[in-house]
Amino acid sequence: MDEKKVSRFYDVVWTEYVPEYQESEKHWQLFYSPEEINDKKVLDGGCGTGIFSIIFARQGAKEVVGIDISRGSLSTAQKLKEKFALTNVVFQEADLLNLPFADESFDIVWAWGTVHHTRDPFRAMSELIRVLKPGGSILLAIYTRTKITFIHEFIRKTLIRTPKFAWQPLSKIMASLLWPVVALFKKREKSRKGEKLEELILDWYFVPIRHHYYPQEIKEYLKKNGLEIEKFLPASGRFDSTSNFIYKARKKRRAESSS
Repeated sequence: MDEKKVSRFYDVVWTEYVPEYQESEKHWQLFYSPEEINDKKVLDGGCGTGIFSIIFARQGAKEVVGIDISRGSLSTAQKLKEKFALTNVVFQEADLLNLPFADESFDIVWAWGTVHHTRDPFRAMSELIRVLKPGGSILLAIYTRTKITFIHEFIRKTLIRTPKFAWQPLSKIMASLLWPVVALFKKREKSRKGEKLEELILDWYFVPIRHHYYPQEIKEYLKKNGLEIEKFLPASGRFDSTSNFIYKARKKRRAESSS
């Protein structure tokens, strides 16, 4: 039931808002290059609009599979695929908690801001690691837990009780009120641009499921499951309390794991 609520939520969000391609590509380049993905098979776990699937496909991946539980999101992603006339990317409905792929199927797994919207984020990560080939890399972007996370959660749990038809108008009102605060008091530039503030507010405060973690928790989990950290970005947003932290990690080959 929780997954259906998340699916319906993103049916609204990702049919109305598509991140800017060029800005998303610049963000992608912080973590990958065409040389690294050339001739590789990629899983975009929780692809949403499909923007990152499209970027991987256009940058030279051999095959890209974008999955999501939201049919509205997948419809948006399919339109993007058709717009760019791509043949090396496919989109399909699938659940991160029960991936329909064999073990060690993908060279690269990309899960930007997705596992924390599942009922069981550690199970989702376990599934993503399961389908990753030894020597392959995974990228995870996960909401950061801070001292004021409880305030954000109180706001979210209040707002999700409002009628669904009011979500977008409320997000626009909140965006207009918060924009001066963002402009004046931000700690840093946002690493991923090309998204509207009202879109971000919808994702922060109206999504049915949302989990937060300390970076160290996820680092320990990845290392325990045979991955080595290659890159760590402690905050992707303008404020710590509304940021993702990002890990890029590589799955050890069997010889490395046993040594």
